[in-house]
Amino acid sequence: MEYFSSMENVLWLIWLSVGVIFIVAELIVPGFIIVFFGVGALIAGATAFFGSTIPIQLIVFGVSSLVMILVFRKTMAKTFAGSDADDDSEENDSAIGQMAEVVEAIKPPHVGRIKFQGSFWNALCDETIETGTMIRIVNRTENDANTFTVKKEQ
Repeated sequence: MEYFSSMENVLWLIWLSVGVIFIVAELIVPGFIIVFFGVGALIAGATAFFGSTIPIQLIVFGVSSLVMILVFRKTMAKTFAGSDADDDSEENDSAIGQMAEVVEAIKPPHVGRIKFQGSFWNALCDETIETGTMIRIVNRTENDANTFTVKKEQ
């Protein structure tokens, strides 16, 4: 137990504890930033284990955390989110240009209903479209992603 009587000998354990606390905190607080401080603390703990001074450990912690945030945050956030940030754009919307059937008449300015891929969606159009008519999806409305703007298929 003499090993733990010196602060230099337990400093790496403190860094390890701080790193684990930061990593666990990332699971509770969304944002995908705290985890990089946790990994930075683990790296600083490794330098402490090999006998570096406290100022060096602090510099390693700060620099490694900052570098990882700048280099990995965007890539890792996309990876763990399971999608790209641009998935909501019209270019990536698979519904645009697809055909659907009107199941509740669309009478401007009121919303009607369409059946698309087995689900029912709200739909808007500039002209009246009766039930049973085939339409083409033009885009999603700006203020409601669950409402399509449609046009009558000729």
